[in-house]
Amino acid sequence: MEHRSLVVGMDLGEEYTQLCVKREGQEPESICISPGNDRFLIPTALCIRNDTKDWLFGEEAIRCRNREAGCFFSDLLGKATRQETVTIYEMEFTGAMLLERFVRKVLTALKQRYIQDTIERVTVTVQELNENLEAAIYQSLEGVGIRRDRAAVQNHLLSFMYYAVSQPKSLWAADVGLFDFRAEGMFYYQLSASRRVSPVAISAQTADLSDLMDYEMLRSMNDKSLAYTFRTVTDKVLSHRLLSAIYVTGSGFEGAWCDSVLRELCVARRVFKGQNLYVKGAAYAAAGGPAQNEFLFLTEDMLRATVCIRMFRDNRISDYPLVTAGTKWNEVNAKTVGILDDTDEVFFTVLSAVRKETKHVVMNLRNLHRRENKTTRVSIGIRCIDRDTAVLTVKDLGFGQFYPNTYRIWEKVITL
Repeated sequence: MEHRSLVVGMDLGEEYTQLCVKREGQEPESICISPGNDRFLIPTALCIRNDTKDWLFGEEAIRCRNREAGCFFSDLLGKATRQETVTIYEMEFTGAMLLERFVRKVLTALKQRYIQDTIERVTVTVQELNENLEAAIYQSLEGVGIRRDRAAVQNHLLSFMYYAVSQPKSLWAADVGLFDFRAEGMFYYQLSASRRVSPVAISAQTADLSDLMDYEMLRSMNDKSLAYTFRTVTDKVLSHRLLSAIYVTGSGFEGAWCDSVLRELCVARRVFKGQNLYVKGAAYAAAGGPAQNEFLFLTEDMLRATVCIRMFRDNRISDYPLVTAGTKWNEVNAKTVGILDDTDEVFFTVLSAVRKETKHVVMNLRNLHRRENKTTRVSIGIRCIDRDTAVLTVKDLGFGQFYPNTYRIWEKVITL
């Protein structure tokens, strides 16, 4: 049998997990890892049998729980996030250890199905990321031999971005919308492409619609009432918006209750309904390709601009990036060191990633201690207050034994 490499997308959910594989030149394919079963949803659960102490996962874990034949564990992502510790047969397991065991079971089952193939890269997507969960997922992947240079972890919004731009261009000729209806409520995401800049910037707007339509309505309302409510929501959200495609996903859209509304939305746009959008987006991300180079994906927590400092370096004056667009704003803490050359000003350039726009910022170092030229050494840094606001900081560092540090600090708040 021919030896091939494949990339894997995994949608790791609180209740269910999905797998998707992609080979070069082919579209992502959703995978069922249970023999004789056509279910693509793997329950995110573990169970350790009372008799043999064997670990079971997914459907087998559910069956073991139903027979009351073992110790059952769900909420694996929550346990990893909260860094909980549980005791099983006098042994302690952290939430990260339980999640690692589940991920190992899933990927081991996948490898057994593709025994002749090599997993080249894995991208895991989750609804929302946090530091503890991200660390636990990377730890889980390393447990099956997939190190960080072959792995990535991202949220559902970024996976949606990868999915959208990997479709035919006619489907994202204008903005693209997504309704996600799940236990937490209904949410709407709208993607916009800024084609006047290179790479093309893909940015998102998000809206929580749970006050208009929530999961409890699925139990308390009939199909006709549900459809009417959803139609009201779409009218409110999509009014005066030019969209080339709309996607609907989430367990709340299972069944046929919304199909009449989706048919109405098909006027002048394409509409798609399915439950594997995020996992396929993760597979596209794992595969890389044109999407990695042609697009700049900007989720809501990422900077929309690159901030450069004007410096003389390598025998020329140029703008050198301090921080680049696409960086998470709460992770920005960049610094560099320079020497002032016959000036008491520092020049910055702000380059918008979504508009063909450049802004210049000048910091005047008032009351700078006078010294001989090229003997004022300064630290220059940037941090962010939020996604659209940054603080530029310049600090006097002195000049060795010749000029002591005055500890003077200058700051300027700028809008990105």
